[in-house]
Amino acid sequence: MEVRLEGGPLDDELLIARARAGDQNAFTELVRRYQEVAFRTAYVILADPDGAADAAQEAFIKAFRALPGFDPKRPFKPWLLRIVVNEALN
Repeated sequence: MEVRLEGGPLDDELLIARARAGDQNAFTELVRRYQEVAFRTAYVILADPDGAADAAQEAFIKAFRALPGFDPKRPFKPWLLRIVVNEALN
């Protein structure tokens, strides 16, 4: 389910604000938007589809827990992918 505002998709900044306020659907939308690139990023490092899926999943869990400290003035995608890379390397 894509979260929409007045017929258009919500931008990351608004989704992050909602997720930080406890809206699980908003974070689910962020996962949906970035799950493919998170998986591909982990796969480039691990060359193992199961390991990449696990690393991406763990990265989303860590991102969710770290969301209160995320600077909303910065872009979400590079922040998330840094977490993915760290998970894949660990």
